[in-house]
Amino acid sequence: MRDISINIVNVPVGPGSQSEGDMVLDYMKMPSEMSTYDMPSFPEESELERCPQAMGILADIQLMLAQINDNGQGSVLTVTGLPDADLNLLNQILGEGEVSVLIDGEHPVRIQETVMAGIWRLRSFDKQGNVLSEAIEVAEIPECVREHAFATTVNLAERIAGLPEGLLNAPSVLVEIAETSAQYKQAPDMASHVINLSLLPFSPEDHYSLTTTTGTGCVTILSRGYGNCRITSTQVDGLWRVQYYNSTDHLILDTLEIVAIPAVACAAPEDLADSAIRLEEIRDALM
Repeated sequence: MRDISINIVNVPVGPGSQSEGDMVLDYMKMPSEMSTYDMPSFPEESELERCPQAMGILADIQLMLAQINDNGQGSVLTVTGLPDADLNLLNQILGEGEVSVLIDGEHPVRIQETVMAGIWRLRSFDKQGNVLSEAIEVAEIPECVREHAFATTVNLAERIAGLPEGLLNAPSVLVEIAETSAQYKQAPDMASHVINLSLLPFSPEDHYSLTTTTGTGCVTILSRGYGNCRITSTQVDGLWRVQYYNSTDHLILDTLEIVAIPAVACAAPEDLADSAIRLEEIRDALM
């Protein structure tokens, strides 16, 4: 079967602002073009006949899409133990889309959006890298991303009190983060609060203090839907580091966003409606 694992590493984000425009992204190579939808290549009729479970799962996904488009309710379908032939066929039909996710931890989870937005492939692993479970989830973003994004948190007030002297804007930004994070904890559905670091004079010491003070969470998201974007959770409730890169992997926009999940990572309602149409077209062509 094709390996759909996500080859990314959850590491602390480094500095990056307008004063450091020559800094390059050196931890992975991102694609230089936006992904576009292509109708998947269809298998031979004989292969379809050998994979009745895969065809049944496609029908289940169609119902899951109808449900979320009707009432916003996401759902998960376990495919652990599915025969390799059926799993290969599903991978061929569903393909790989714009968003990839890594959830670090004792049992890492790798998530890949399919070519149809809002349909996600999930795989969890043990410490030795063996697959523990596989699933397909239809949702704006898989629920496990929300559950693990801020699984570990730090005492931000204590860390702010211990900041070194001589910093430029990091202390005031951290105070703003602390106040807004407290609001987020009271109202998790609040509108996104964005701090544009690229517009602020930040020294390397400011960036280092900001990163070490807020910590690095266990969720890393890569999105190609709006350019090359890396989104990393922190250890402060609701706080994400959202960074955009150009085609040569130079950081062009560095922001902090306080919200449940940044919108750039989520499938929009219109995307989910479109995915239902696309999947129906694919199933019609296969029958």
